[in-house]
Amino acid sequence: MQESHHPGAAARPSDASFLAGDGEMAQLMRDLDWSLTPVGPLDGWPQSLRTAVSICLASRHPIEIWWGPEYARFYNDAYRPILGATKHPQFLGRPGRDCWGEIWDVIGPMLDGVRATGKATWSEDFQLILARNGYLEETYFTFSYAPILIEDGTVGGIFCACAETTARVLSERRLRALRALGAQPAAAAMVSVEETCARSASTLAESSADVPFALLYMIEPGGAAARLAAAEGLAPGGPASPERISLAEEGGVWPLAEVARTRRCLRVDTPAERFGELPGGLWPEPSREAVVLPLPRAGQPALQGFLVVGVSPRRALDAAYSDFFELAAGHIATTISGARAYQEERLRAEERAELLAREQAALAEAERHRSRLETLFMQAPAGICVLRGPEHVFELANPRYLNLIGDRDIVGKRLRDALPEVEQAVVPLLDRVYATGEPFFGNEFAVSLQRGGAIEECFFNFVYQPIYDAAARVEGIAVLAFEVTDQVRALRRAEQLAHALAITNQDLDQFAYVASHDLKAPLRGIASLSEWIEEGLADKMSDEARQQMRMLRGRVHRLEALIEGILSYSRAGRIRDRVSLVDVGTVIAECVELLAPPPEARVIVGGGMPTLLAERVPVQQVFMHLIGNALKHARRADAVVEVACADAGDFYDFTVKDNGPGIPPQFQERIWGIFQTLEARDKVEGTGIGLSVVKKVVETRGGHVSLESEPYAGATFHVYWPKRQKTGS
Repeated sequence: MQESHHPGAAARPSDASFLAGDGEMAQLMRDLDWSLTPVGPLDGWPQSLRTAVSICLASRHPIEIWWGPEYARFYNDAYRPILGATKHPQFLGRPGRDCWGEIWDVIGPMLDGVRATGKATWSEDFQLILARNGYLEETYFTFSYAPILIEDGTVGGIFCACAETTARVLSERRLRALRALGAQPAAAAMVSVEETCARSASTLAESSADVPFALLYMIEPGGAAARLAAAEGLAPGGPASPERISLAEEGGVWPLAEVARTRRCLRVDTPAERFGELPGGLWPEPSREAVVLPLPRAGQPALQGFLVVGVSPRRALDAAYSDFFELAAGHIATTISGARAYQEERLRAEERAELLAREQAALAEAERHRSRLETLFMQAPAGICVLRGPEHVFELANPRYLNLIGDRDIVGKRLRDALPEVEQAVVPLLDRVYATGEPFFGNEFAVSLQRGGAIEECFFNFVYQPIYDAAARVEGIAVLAFEVTDQVRALRRAEQLAHALAITNQDLDQFAYVASHDLKAPLRGIASLSEWIEEGLADKMSDEARQQMRMLRGRVHRLEALIEGILSYSRAGRIRDRVSLVDVGTVIAECVELLAPPPEARVIVGGGMPTLLAERVPVQQVFMHLIGNALKHARRADAVVEVACADAGDFYDFTVKDNGPGIPPQFQERIWGIFQTLEARDKVEGTGIGLSVVKKVVETRGGHVSLESEPYAGATFHVYWPKRQKTGS
């Protein structure tokens, strides 16, 4: 495999301009010895593949191309990060299953469906579990599989424009969890600290994809130890969830003493021999590490407890993940502080001033975490803004959103004033969300937006989410937007190419029909003229002249058969008839009757012939050509042709066996090619097209053909016809 990536491994064709570019992938494609891949040498690539690869390399949007029945892979520089640390560059040009084995049971049938039907697919925020960085990783993608038609009208490959949406999907999911935690303080005033801890842990653990387990330890009075106040995902009292942990010395199951001393969160590896097998939450794998976070007490320097959370086995603990845990701990700390403050207020009323100070501190803490949440918004990879009031005034917009709208000064302005060109399309939608409280989801939503001094058509996926006040009234709208302009344009271009190819195929069909008609008409005239001449000069023509006339008519008829064969070959696999139940035994009997073999020849048809759900004419073509060839090339008066059928799993194995001279091994592949004959046409009449038509008809219906033969021992042709016929063309 490694040798295929040596520079200069194979000579390039004279024109490889479709691999132009100074990017990494353009260089790798130029250097790769394609003859060692399923795609084959560059000189043999069809124009449709060259065009698709050229578009792929030139695009700045992630694009992957799957080519041929093994789905050999092409991709551009923008797609490169999706492959992570372990899948590049060794799988360039290799079968798709080699690279994406861990998800082939998911995407393989999707690719097969597009290849079979010729219809494009669309998947939005589609979950795929990838092994691209040394572990099974939870990822999400928005992508489309669109067919690439080759010159004969069949699907040669699949064009995939994609975008990884993992960061956005995870961000939205975690924001929902934080919003749920953020709603806790209002209810915390009505319950005890213990109940507040249980509710907070339960709310956090509902996001089991990000939080496989959660433990809340509260510091006991005096500060000597912390007791387990709530547990989700782990039973209390287990190896990883002791009821009590000392804070007086280091070395506990969880490093609470160190966290209390440093007031910083700590990552902890969780080997099974020490912790037992920890739950993986939503995932089947055990959690491999955890995070211990301090829970500060609002308005006081001392901590009130600790939050221990498991890390998803299918996500790396990156900065965004760590921020989520810290924000969650902040929300929980604020909630517990509120509950504690309320409880203490009830116990110590003539102390209201101190409690008020604590409440203010709690509010300040909440504001700090609100600020942290705002910082998270500002750093998010998607465009986010907040609109307030019925006039939709911009209160907040992150840098990504500002970039999407052309870096305009919008904060404090009404949307209709800040973005006048989108008022007609957008404001009615915002008004409806504000009035009904129902979110609105936009998919490939088109707007004309002014950016860079010019109006351009842009496309977005977005959500308008209502924001409620304490009285459950809509007070604003949160906007989360993701631009998909490049993706939509790429899909449109792919559709244009597909349409152009379809038109070309229609023109070819018309040309073949007209050409065959225009060629056969004068040939018939020549044949008729030769007969008239022979009749008119019957008493003057010599035997040699009559022989020459018969040879002339024979060549005319042969040319007519050749033209008809070419037309039949061009239509095979592209022209489809109505599918119906076809009794193969009846079809074979009709073929034998039409071929009318001589009396001394025998055609033996075995029993057990099936009934197919198929097109009748192609089935008849296959058996007419195979039985006719067997009789014609037997070269003996007592020719015997045996037709049988056997079960071959997903296929019926039809065999046509003769007792002729056989076919030498060096010619067995050649006979399937168009215009290929093993003997001179003057010796054995034939066009060399029949077996190529058989092969094309069978393969375009999802089957395949093969040959068994030894010299002087006859030949057996196998036709593997699928029990469930492939749909589409």
